[in-house]
Parts: sequence; structure tokens; C-alpha cells
Amino acid sequence: MGQHSIVSADAHILEPPDIWKNWLADAYQDKAPKLVKDADGGDAWLFAGATTPDPIGLTATPGMPLDQFRWTGVTYDEARLGCYDGAARLEDMTRDGVDVEILFPPQRTIGHFLGDEDDAFVLAGVDAYNNFLFDEFCAPDPARLVGAYQIPSLGIDTAVEYLHKAKARGAKTVVISCWPAGGESISEADDRFWAAAVEAEMPVCIHILMISRAARLRARQAAARSGGRQLYGEGTGRAGAKAAASLSGVFSSVPSTIGQLIFTGVFERFPGLHVAMIEIGVGWLPHFLEAMDDRYWRNRSWADLPIARPPSSYWFENMSASFVRDDYGIRNRHEVGVANMMWSTDYPHHGNDWPYSRKVINETMAGVPPEEKHQIICGNAVRIFGLDG
Repeated sequence: MGQHSIVSADAHILEPPDIWKNWLADAYQDKAPKLVKDADGGDAWLFAGATTPDPIGLTATPGMPLDQFRWTGVTYDEARLGCYDGAARLEDMTRDGVDVEILFPPQRTIGHFLGDEDDAFVLAGVDAYNNFLFDEFCAPDPARLVGAYQIPSLGIDTAVEYLHKAKARGAKTVVISCWPAGGESISEADDRFWAAAVEAEMPVCIHILMISRAARLRARQAAARSGGRQLYGEGTGRAGAKAAASLSGVFSSVPSTIGQLIFTGVFERFPGLHVAMIEIGVGWLPHFLEAMDDRYWRNRSWADLPIARPPSSYWFENMSASFVRDDYGIRNRHEVGVANMMWSTDYPHHGNDWPYSRKVINETMAGVPPEEKHQIICGNAVRIFGLDG
């Protein structure tokens, strides 16, 4: 079964307080995210386009009882060191029984840079994060701390260039936060990136949302005009709106992303490409796959679709998804695809079960045959990300 027992296919990093001072070029310090205080005296990050800061509370205290989590009022002094320090993270992983983590950026942070109107600042921010990730956070043990290399939002030439940089740096995967060519939707111009990924044998990750640079800019302009209200909704508390957005984000955006990849023939043209959908859950996928196949069979005679097989076949051969806790998905694993599921902790976000991951795995996978259980909690991630290579 290989050298690993448990791999988390999705974990995150809380930004260290000094990350931008240490890693962002001096010329851009004035535009860096700002560490400030929230309304209850906790630490929070102020990002571009926001009128109020984003507290660290839900990304800083893994292991706290669920009814004691606080969104505001949490300081870095209270945060677990493993949230933002690589050496301490290894200790937390060992305590939790996790051999390897695939690490994704804080979405709020990466959005700060990807949505800027200054090309040079976009690159400076992405470079700062990638350099921090590989040279500081993952440095204590790169075999256990596996960073996903962030791709910028500056169009196809830059996307391909950074994929090559990722390969040269020894990255096991890259993460895209918008379509590689920068469009509002997928296009033929993205094909150069998919081709480069296949040539480099580099799996591509998408962490829930795909937001173009132009869309991020529009959101910031709208925030400036309305004082930020449209970001969270009139008459709704920011905490409530944030929770609602996190629950609805998967179902409002991910089906479109999967559908665009499959129905535009990306995997027909690039059968060696693998796209991993991160933190989307799996229990809902059997119905979605059934619906895609139904639309295919009903419309294939007139729609001139650039695919030769039912859509679900491309899912099973070219895609995968990570989940945190998904009892329904585990029960229906054969319809999801046992080879297409990757367990994860989402550490240090408040939805994780640290330090009881082994307990949760055993509870939710009771009755799952050992070889299938191993695939889901380890083997698929090892294969997809080349962790034994």
C-alpha cells in the first residue's frame, strides 16, 4: 500500500503576521494586506476592496469545541503555531496521524493580489506567496508539506510561464483561481495551458471558485461605491453572510466549472490532463454526473458537442474531488468513483476534525473495504500528485 497511510488532499495556511514584510518586495509594502484589529480586539486582515477587516478566528484555533469557535476576538497569541509555522504544522500532523498535506493558499490573501489592476503587483504578490510557501513553510519537510504553486491572473503567457516555474521548482501541483487565459469562461486560448500541464505531467487544482481578474476588479469598484454592503448583503450580519457564502459557493459555481471543462472537450483534446476539484465535497456528484449524461444523450444529435463519450466518463478518467466529511458520499462512493475521491482535513479551518481525524475516518468509513478506504484516504492523492516520485 505504499509508504503513506493518511494524506490530506486539502489543507491551508494562516498567514504569519510578518509574511508580507518578509516576502513582498519593498516597493509594494504600502499595498500589502494590513494586519489590524477587528471589532472585538482580535487580529484581522484588511484586504483590497474591503471596508472592514477579515478576522482570523475561524482559521486559527483548530481543535476548539465547535460551540466555542469565535469569528472575531481571536489574536495571533491565541492561534495554534501550526496554523502558520511549518515545523509546528508537522507536529500537529503527527499528532493527527496525517503523513502528508497538500497545501492551498488563503483565498482572501490570494484574491488581494489576483484582482489588482497593476500587473507588476499581481506578480509581486503571487511570487511573495509562492516563495514563502516553498522556502519557509514547506522547508522543514517538503515531502510531507506539499505546496500547490499559485498561478497568476495575467493571461495565458504568464500562466504557462508560471506552470514551467512550478515544474522547475519541484512542485507536485499548481492551483488556478481563474481560467488560464483570463476569460470570464473557458476558451480555446486556455488550451496552451492544458497542453503545458500534460507535457509537464502536472495535475491542475481548482479550489472551489474561479473568478476572473476583471470580475475581482468589478467587485472592488462596486464595494467602493456602496461602502462594502453588497459584499455581505443588506440586513445580514457579516458572519452570517460569510457562512452562507461558504455553504453555497460550491453549488453556485463548481457545476459550471466541471461542465465547462467536460462539455468543451478539454479532456477529449488532452486525455492526459488531470484536474482536481478541491474542497467541493462528493456526495452531490452522482446526481450531477447523471444529469450531465442525460443532457448529453438527449442533445448529442444536434448540439455538435466536441466530446465522443458521455460526460461522466471524463469525470472518472480525468477529474477528482476532495472532501472533508461526507458520509453520504462515502456510502455512494462507487457512483462518485472510488478512484476519484480524496479525503482531507481542511486544517486549520474551523470545519476540520483535528486532532481526531483517525477517529472520524474510522467512524465514517466503517464497513468500507480496506483497499477502497486506503484509496480514499491516501492512495488516490499519492497517485494524482505523484507523492512517491
